[in-house]
Amino acid sequence: MNRKQLIIFPIIISLIGMLGCASVQKGSLGDESWTVEKRNDRIFYFTHGTAVWGHEFGFYKTDDCKEDFLWLSFSARDEKVKDLSGKEALISLDVDSKDFRIKSTMRYMGVIGFTQVMYFFDWAVGPELMNALIKGRNVKVQIIEPKELEALLDIKYDEFSLKGLAVSRKEAEKVCKDSLPVKRKDK
Repeated sequence: MNRKQLIIFPIIISLIGMLGCASVQKGSLGDESWTVEKRNDRIFYFTHGTAVWGHEFGFYKTDDCKEDFLWLSFSARDEKVKDLSGKEALISLDVDSKDFRIKSTMRYMGVIGFTQVMYFFDWAVGPELMNALIKGRNVKVQIIEPKELEALLDIKYDEFSLKGLAVSRKEAEKVCKDSLPVKRKDK
């Protein structure tokens, strides 16, 4: 081995070891892996995919705290997905074998390493879907259209646990309401 290989080899072995530990840790934590966090003026609650940890599925609340808006990130290796930014996508949300179809625009594209990250948001979730998600165990998320986007995805779908969604939603609402500006009464 040359000097460069001697330096890179231990780094690669360390990364493989960390990934192995992360998957064991995830399994030991169970399915209650929902996160609630404030990002700018929005309160997000989301979980990570089972196929790709970097995929996020969840919702966010804006400053009125009333509605839940979809938050979905998905990834692909092919740079051509950038050309579809701003396009509307048909997304299947299969909640315990009950299929819901929604339309959401790919609002933003990001790049992490060699991975293209797509973000879908700003779609208000209705009560029927939210109730199904709260009562459900898993949701399988798949981008159906446009076909040119679906064809570029190396991972066609991801699954997300719904265990912990109801608790996280309540926590997000509380954090949102606690973050509202205090209205002063003039005397």
